[in-house]
Amino acid sequence: MCNFASFVITKGPKVWWLPKSDSHEKTIREYKLNADGVRGPNVVRVEIVPKNGNLSLPLPSWEYKLDQDTLPSWYDAEECERACRIELKKLAKTRLTGWNVKEAFNPVNPLLLPTKKMSKDKLLVLLKDWTSVRDSVWTSVRDSVWDSVWASVVGVSVRASVWDSVGVSVRASVVRASVWCSVWASVWDSVRDSVRASVGDSVWASVGDSVRAYIGGLFPNIKEWKYAEKLGPDPWRPLRTLWYAGYVPSFDGTTWRLHTGKKARVVLEWNSKTDKAKSFRG
Repeated sequence: MCNFASFVITKGPKVWWLPKSDSHEKTIREYKLNADGVRGPNVVRVEIVPKNGNLSLPLPSWEYKLDQDTLPSWYDAEECERACRIELKKLAKTRLTGWNVKEAFNPVNPLLLPTKKMSKDKLLVLLKDWTSVRDSVWTSVRDSVWDSVWASVVGVSVRASVWDSVGVSVRASVVRASVWCSVWASVWDSVRDSVRASVGDSVWASVGDSVRAYIGGLFPNIKEWKYAEKLGPDPWRPLRTLWYAGYVPSFDGTTWRLHTGKKARVVLEWNSKTDKAKSFRG
């Protein structure tokens, strides 16, 4: 099993790796390395991985691991690890720049942030800005984060899939486990309890939109969102502004609500059909 970050070592030692793949075998094929000789292996497959796949941890804390049992006679563990760690810095510069690695693995829950006080008019502007985007592209905008992030520019100036460029750990841990599961579940539970009478698919989808907007904001290199190309470079801005100010919108099909605080208290309601709004304080 190849993990981020994978290297192939040849005698010298010389360390080989690919900018867009963590496959040892792809590395061997790409550089035409002679992996196996008549007397045994000519290469050593190794990985340097962070604890629990957390790419935001300092590089020196990542663990050096062998990924094969039989080693060539020239292999010196200390010398090879030192050479690989030099290359790890280069690999990290290639793949771990251009997106917010630290926050991706340590996501912000907006309902636990100090609420930034905003006027009713300011909150309404942000909410209406988002609904205009949402209405323009409807469900397709929800797919734009997943598809755009998978095909984003991450660290390098070449469009490539996240799967290939930063590995399975980013796809699974950043977007699915770290953000989608922990923050989404927490925010959803709070909002659901706050609007229990109107919980439904619309509420579920609207809260999910905020999580997607947050995830999208972790990848500032994305300048054009799929399915939302005509809406400008940052269609998620209204939701992300609300998120970092401590607000999460929900929509029950008629009424939009803004929630804040640990209990997702409703501070604003806006009926999108009548355009009437009221705020709640205290």
